[in-house]
Amino acid sequence: KVGFDAHYMTGYGTVASHLGLPDAGLAGYGEMVDRVRTLSRISTAPLICDGDTGYGGLLNVAHTVEGYEAAGAAAIQLEDQEFPKK
Repeated sequence: KVGFDAHYMTGYGTVASHLGLPDAGLAGYGEMVDRVRTLSRISTAPLICDGDTGYGGLLNVAHTVEGYEAAGAAAIQLEDQEFPKK
């Protein structure tokens, strides 16, 4: 056991390590929520997740929050930028 109080799932780290791609908006909600599910199963520490911009408008943001929560995220970080990001 390492003893971390929490884990953080970064967007760049997830895309680079799982898909082998740069974080350029190529991974969508489906790929990311799948990683939330996988990572939340391997540790009992709370998982804080990068939810990007919520993958669209207000309804998409609500869907993202609900999906990440159902997949095991303890907290979600959302950006306040629109695509394409600056």
